[in-house]
Amino acid sequence: MENLILLGHILFGIASFVGALLLTIGFRNTFANLTTIQKSGIVLTVASLFGTIAFAMLTKGNIVGAGLFIVLGLAMCWLLVVPKAVKE
Repeated sequence: MENLILLGHILFGIASFVGALLLTIGFRNTFANLTTIQKSGIVLTVASLFGTIAFAMLTKGNIVGAGLFIVLGLAMCWLLVVPKAVKE
């Protein structure tokens, strides 16, 4: 039973990771047109998903992996927020 729980956790984690990437890619060009609540929801979702993965890696002692996911999460948020600000 524990193996099934672990497998489910991994599968849902991968789905969340892919979902965060898709949100970033999907809204990258239109992010500036969204309302503040929509922007906040997307940025919070992306940041918290990457943060959760980094936290889990830190608890297992994987500092390099955690650092990688922190950098990736920041990069995804930067992709959403910065491009429109630079063009204006």
